[in-house]
Amino acid sequence: MSRKKDQPGTFELLSRLPQQIVTLAKAEYENAKREVVAKAKNAGIGAGAILVALFFLFFMLEALVIAAIAALALVWPWWLAALVVAAALLVLAAAAILAGIALIKRGNPVPEETLDRVGGDVAALGEVRVNAEPPTPRDATHRMPQADGEGNWR
Repeated sequence: MSRKKDQPGTFELLSRLPQQIVTLAKAEYENAKREVVAKAKNAGIGAGAILVALFFLFFMLEALVIAAIAALALVWPWWLAALVVAAALLVLAAAAILAGIALIKRGNPVPEETLDRVGGDVAALGEVRVNAEPPTPRDATHRMPQADGEGNWR
């Protein structure tokens, strides 16, 4: 079997391997950085949107609280109406806090795609290393059969 003149030989390809591994590691590191920055940016934009919404909701709730207290004050004393509305607002605040915590936890900036690719690269390198190892010598108890009767003849 002959190879073309413009194709590199086995030793040349093997000499390029360490540099290619370093280049691959640097590329995966840059991909991981980009992925983390993108996820953190999305989480930051989401948190900003929640803050803007909370700003407007605060003033809307003030108006609704005053209206609710005024409506309930027609039936109950004003202090009881204010107490009932305050309890309802406490329940709503607790629900909003739990929802916000759940949304923030979903924005985990772990570069999952890059970790999957690196895992595949490491597995491929492990296969190359395993296939490149010389065969292990047999232990002393397992000898090849000899013509003179020694060995593992049955």
